[in-house]
Amino acid sequence: MSLLFSNSVKLASVIAFALSAGCAQQGPPPSPRVADKLPETAPAALPTPDVAWYFVAFSPGSYQIGAQGQQIIETVAASMQGNSALTATVTGKTDSVGSDAANMRLSEMRADAVRNALLATGEVRAGRIDTRWTGERQPGDASSTKVADANARMVNIGVQ
Repeated sequence: MSLLFSNSVKLASVIAFALSAGCAQQGPPPSPRVADKLPETAPAALPTPDVAWYFVAFSPGSYQIGAQGQQIIETVAASMQGNSALTATVTGKTDSVGSDAANMRLSEMRADAVRNALLATGEVRAGRIDTRWTGERQPGDASSTKVADANARMVNIGVQ
């Protein structure tokens, strides 16, 4: 009985998240990008067994994709090529060094770089990629210190 209840709670969380994400995109958007929209709950806290996560790391202050990042992008594109129902959510992030405005712009440029690299493979159409960026503001992050955190200098790619 507790396993059934646990699975029901997980399913309800996933449905609530999916519904809230769908509501945020009512009407024809100007582009497939959603700027500065943070989910109410951090994605890592939600049960997402059907999402494959990939991470492209960046050097401080840079939006240039390195060789390892390009390999990850090729892997993502190859995984999406075989199933046209799969979509990718690309989310650019930064560490907290620098101004909020500069970090927001840098996270946008990182997300755009990964999106463009996915498109350049020729295996993924633009309509299958949702591009977002958060700057240094991460869901659930209450830290106000300026920290050069390598884990924050990345683009997350969720394929589902």
